[in-house]
Amino acid sequence: MFYKGFILDYSKCVGCQACIVACHNENKTNPFLPWRQINSFNTKKMPLAGFINLSIACNHCNDAPCLKACPAKAYERDHQTGSVIHSSEKCIGCRYCTWACPFDAPKYNKEKGVVEKCHLCNHLICNDLNPVCANQCPTGALSFGTIDSIDSNEQFGIPKTNFEPRLKTVNCEIVNIKPLIDCNLYEKKQLYTSENLIKEKVSAIDEWPLALFTFIFSFLTGWFTSFWAGTGWLQQIVFLALGFVGILLSTIHLGKPFRAYRSIINIKTSWLSREILFCGIFLFFSLTYLFIVQSILFFITTILVGYLFLLTIEMVYSVSKNKFKLPIHSSSMFLTSILFCFYFNDYKKLLVVVIVLKALLYIYQKSEPDSSNIIRVLGLFLRVIIGLIFPLGIVFFSDPTNNGLLLIALILGELIDRFEFYGDISIDTPSKILINTFNQILKQ
Repeated sequence: MFYKGFILDYSKCVGCQACIVACHNENKTNPFLPWRQINSFNTKKMPLAGFINLSIACNHCNDAPCLKACPAKAYERDHQTGSVIHSSEKCIGCRYCTWACPFDAPKYNKEKGVVEKCHLCNHLICNDLNPVCANQCPTGALSFGTIDSIDSNEQFGIPKTNFEPRLKTVNCEIVNIKPLIDCNLYEKKQLYTSENLIKEKVSAIDEWPLALFTFIFSFLTGWFTSFWAGTGWLQQIVFLALGFVGILLSTIHLGKPFRAYRSIINIKTSWLSREILFCGIFLFFSLTYLFIVQSILFFITTILVGYLFLLTIEMVYSVSKNKFKLPIHSSSMFLTSILFCFYFNDYKKLLVVVIVLKALLYIYQKSEPDSSNIIRVLGLFLRVIIGLIFPLGIVFFSDPTNNGLLLIALILGELIDRFEFYGDISIDTPSKILINTFNQILKQ
């Protein structure tokens, strides 16, 4: 098939950023937010080391991940031009599209609380004109025209996906013929690029509301399993309060919290929409069981809904890459829920099994800790001592029933593990791919 899209010639791009300036002048982003970016090799401009630049914006993929992931349906496709267009008026500022897109196209505007992105100068191409970034490229490195065989392109420095990005790169072979400086004069890694230039899109510091939100509901689903024997009014109030705190935390994460009602519009394709929907259903079913319909059938139904809810949470993070060595990890929502299920139901032996399993998974995952990151090392120490060894000591040497210290230790340990989860996942971006690609070349 033939498509219209961007064409980038690596041999001509000098990284002058004229395309970025042209984009800003045309679209007047305020505050300045570059929809197009230049990713470069040899950012230190070392002589004789060669220069490779990658100019990239939204590729308006045929199978656009942002369009599918957005829970508020803030994206739509112009079927005449193929442009994927974002509507700021519909955006809730959840930033999930920035996770789903490996090309780093959607940009979060902190001042406005919404995402913005390249719209392919749709107002121009509707009139058979080219996007301004392609028009203003002084070297002819960036152009706009008909491209074919999207899947067969060898896109150097660009994440490989099945999204069919409407982007073609040419003259990738210059990567192999660039001049090299005498490697004895400089450290190779310092010469070209540095890994500290990579800014992760996902971090525990930025996503603390989500970390607490996901922990609270894994805790509540585990706790709810003990309600079959009846509950006191204090338990009901605490359960209800934690549920509403969890929902409040999920809205704090939004750039536009008063548009939160739009988060369940795209249930058909967005896991985030499904997560929010099942969150509401689980809370509704839980409160109905606690205060109105206390039947065994309704109790079992609520548990099933709760674990479907946990599944949707896990699937929300499926757009990211993880550093886990095994398919299952210690911070799994299901394992955390089962842990508290066994605690509240006083299944001592099963509780020990889950604690030991989580300990083995955690230690195996952290068998090669980053000693340069003091916070991660401290977290590892606290997780093992407080969340694993201490609880096992309580279970073996005292009565775990209604043991408040055991519950506190389990909560602290699971919270540490949940926050560390965000350090073990990452989102692909062109800059990260470019840097990692060259680091692999330098190791050869």
